[in-house]
Amino acid sequence: MKKLARKTLKHLLGWSCLVAGAVMLVTPGQGVATMLAGIFLLADEIPFFARIRDALARRFPRVSAIVHRRISRRRRGGESDENERE
Repeated sequence: MKKLARKTLKHLLGWSCLVAGAVMLVTPGQGVATMLAGIFLLADEIPFFARIRDALARRFPRVSAIVHRRISRRRRGGESDENERE
């Protein structure tokens, strides 16, 4: 049941980000960044978005490495990025 709730929440947030990002492309706001957040949320569930995520990772390998490093630290419960800067 928890797995279904998490999957449903990811879909709701992902699709909401995509729609809100599309609206923000023509109105003031961070449209592209919001759409990218939606793509990354949906990439684990929908193959089309996984291909987009993988293409972005190939196109921007340094940014991808930074994102993956931060996500893996947070999942492990490691130190936050603010502590590393000090």
